[in-house]
Amino acid sequence: MIEKYEALQAKLKSLLKKEESSKIRFEENTIRYESAKANFDKESEDIEKLQTESLSTFLKRLIGNYEKRLYKEMQEQVTAKMELDLSLALMLESREDLANVQSTINQTTAELNQLKELLYRQDSDFREKISTEELKRAQLKQELIELEEASAAGERVLNGIDFALEDLDSADSFSTWDMFTDSSFIVDMMKYNKIDKAEAKMNQLEQLLGRYTKELKDVSLDTYLSYEKFSSMGKTFDIFFDNIFSDWDTKDKIGRNIEMLENLGTTIKELQIKLEANKEEIQKQIEESEILY
Repeated sequence: MIEKYEALQAKLKSLLKKEESSKIRFEENTIRYESAKANFDKESEDIEKLQTESLSTFLKRLIGNYEKRLYKEMQEQVTAKMELDLSLALMLESREDLANVQSTINQTTAELNQLKELLYRQDSDFREKISTEELKRAQLKQELIELEEASAAGERVLNGIDFALEDLDSADSFSTWDMFTDSSFIVDMMKYNKIDKAEAKMNQLEQLLGRYTKELKDVSLDTYLSYEKFSSMGKTFDIFFDNIFSDWDTKDKIGRNIEMLENLGTTIKELQIKLEANKEEIQKQIEESEILY
């Protein structure tokens, strides 16, 4: 009996892999069909538009280009129709294949569950194996929770970066304006107001980064994240001694912070992709374990 159970497990594992590839094939064929349909509709619309033109159609007839253009459009429509028919056939075939695989999975799963219940009542070794697998699933689910928490923390950091960049970009614009125009106290105040807002948001971002780093450690995806802050002395110097050197210094600091935040955002997006891949893999393991045990 246990041999039959293991044989059904092996069959189900194979079917699950086949289902995954069938899903990909069906999705690809669906995209191809939708593209072909859009192209065919466009070609049909071009012909209809050409045939319903009044004055322009008459003029094209006079110079002998209308028939050539119409023939070309009709050829393109025929080509588009052939692609539409082929893509539709492929989509329907792949959909049927996927449905058949899923039907076989359901039947095999039902048979496996019946046998599992019987073995669970009669075989103590099997009960122990099931308990071990349930513990493994519980651990995987906890890992999934931690990955989701890390991913959520990463999204908060990315939002924090966007918020800080908004004020830094504005400060950069004011700094550029300040360098090439007669400086005014109002422009300076607007510039430094944006800098102060950006600095406050970067302080908040530092807290978000600390949380994200902790979450990454929990899922073994630790990394070094850092950025530079503004110098309050530099801001004071620029306000009271407004010359081209201090303007360039301020603009350079703003530019460095913008660049570092953008690089930080790129790094975090890469980490987020890794987190998503890990989440998908663990979710797949959980689902497979729930089906097989």
